[in-house]
Amino acid sequence: MQTTNRNRPLAKGQIWKTRVADIEIMALGKDYIHYRVTKQLGQKRVSAQISGVEAMENYLATNAARLAQGASTN
Repeated sequence: MQTTNRNRPLAKGQIWKTRVADIEIMALGKDYIHYRVTKQLGQKRVSAQISGVEAMENYLATNAARLAQGASTN
């Protein structure tokens, strides 16, 4: 299981807040993560992006992201 700088595992449905934007994790694979970046929570018509899991963990750590909403129960 992948972890961030705060030792919390990345999971589908999490929303991470940074100073600039919110990052919602849409899907998580072994090597890649699908996510959406929004300036406001709940914003519509935002395209999904793909990145490496390690790159996302580094981004969250560098930008002092905090977990705003945990993983979904689905």
